[in-house]
Amino acid sequence: MIGIRRALALLILSFFVIQFAMTAWLGPDELLPVNLGLALCYGLAFFGLAAEWFWARWFAMGVGNFGSLMLLVLFKIGPEPIFVFFGVTHLLVVLCLTGEGMAAKYEYSEKTSERWNFQEDSMALMRRAVKSAGSTLPLLILYALAPRGEWLQLGLLAVGVVGFVGLVRGKTWGPLMLGATGVVCLLDGLGVFGPPTIGYLILGPETLPALYGKVGVFAGATMLVMVPFIAPMIRYLRAPQLPART
Repeated sequence: MIGIRRALALLILSFFVIQFAMTAWLGPDELLPVNLGLALCYGLAFFGLAAEWFWARWFAMGVGNFGSLMLLVLFKIGPEPIFVFFGVTHLLVVLCLTGEGMAAKYEYSEKTSERWNFQEDSMALMRRAVKSAGSTLPLLILYALAPRGEWLQLGLLAVGVVGFVGLVRGKTWGPLMLGATGVVCLLDGLGVFGPPTIGYLILGPETLPALYGKVGVFAGATMLVMVPFIAPMIRYLRAPQLPART
């Protein structure tokens, strides 16, 4: 069932790529950037999963976790069909990509072993970090490209994207940049830099008011990308350093 499950996950991701792209094209002009950004984010998950990039399964599952959170909104607003569909389809992506058999196509594939030669500990750190990035990058896009976004928000999105590239390339500065981005987003959401950025947490102004608020607070979840690396960094700094050879 691995092929069928992957095909179903790709089908759902492609649907949302088209959905957000069409909304960007046909919707209000002020929502074009945010919907286009989400279309590109889902497109990256789709393309990476289809191309069998080693980190793509983790990223797609992270995106699925992002959408699955909409199911929590149902406890407040009731069984609203659009949120039921959005949450259930994203949860299905996560379920379809779960399992050792699916992992063997990506992070445990022979190609990944030959090129990257990850240790198990490093693999576990990357897995948690990339999943967190997949869950929080859509929130960063919603924060940065929401109507009335300014240079600070756009700059943070650029830094976050560069940090994600560094993360999947195994660079230490990648999660550091993403963590710093999350901190600044949270501070902005709390009003430290002035009036907090207000935006829509999904599709646009026709959705329910329950999803309207200080998106910087939610984008601050980008800090989670750095969390798996904190303990190894502390251990490294506390370990005795070998003297340099003369």
